[in-house]
Amino acid sequence: MPGLALTVLGCSGSYAAAGQACSGYLVRSSRTTIWVDCGPGTLGNLQQHVQLDEIDAIIVSHHHPDHCAELPVVYNAYKYFTGLSEMRVITTSDVRRVTDAFHPLGDSGDLFLWEIVSDGSTAHVGDIDIRFSQTDHPVETLAMRLKSGNDSIVYTSDTGSNWSISDLGSEPDIVVGEGTLLEINDDASIPHISCAHLAQEANKAGAKRLVVTHVPPGSDPSQHLEEAAAVFEGKVELAVTGRSFSTTG
Repeated sequence: MPGLALTVLGCSGSYAAAGQACSGYLVRSSRTTIWVDCGPGTLGNLQQHVQLDEIDAIIVSHHHPDHCAELPVVYNAYKYFTGLSEMRVITTSDVRRVTDAFHPLGDSGDLFLWEIVSDGSTAHVGDIDIRFSQTDHPVETLAMRLKSGNDSIVYTSDTGSNWSISDLGSEPDIVVGEGTLLEINDDASIPHISCAHLAQEANKAGAKRLVVTHVPPGSDPSQHLEEAAAVFEGKVELAVTGRSFSTTG
């Protein structure tokens, strides 16, 4: 598998639409597999693409439940139904705190190898390098750039308007960005961005492709796609569960 590939495991914003899952993505290079965000419903979808023991690390952007609430169930799956004795989890301190709360002894470190990161941190998993940037969100939330060789994917996670994709560098091959709002319902008091704002930021960063995600149930995804496409200067696509995107086209 040349370059980097991203498969959508779930993309509903805030809560899952009927038959769907919340945020989760599978990022793969030729020899590394990373699970990014563990929203409810993503564990089942993950197993349609890889076996649990094929995951090299789990990265979770923040502790809002639509991005992390599957982790206690993931713990059970690995602990009791695989032969693995450890799984690397790269995330914020609050994600560990809420996950540990479900453990009978209050410490899931008997399985999860916790690696706490923050704004400006870097991590390395196989041949993929990850750099983190704190976004504009009510809790500590980390956007990330995943890079292997000359190929890169930026995942914005959740953010308000006071954060820039460019904080993670220029010219990513793919930006997977939250497009929770439309301009018509954009509101500074809501800690999310419109598709038009996302597209403007992707333009500033020189992104080659834009994938709009985190569309809330009840909203028409085609309107989110159209709003982003009217602004973005490259190819725009919509995140759909099961759909894959590759930096090689």
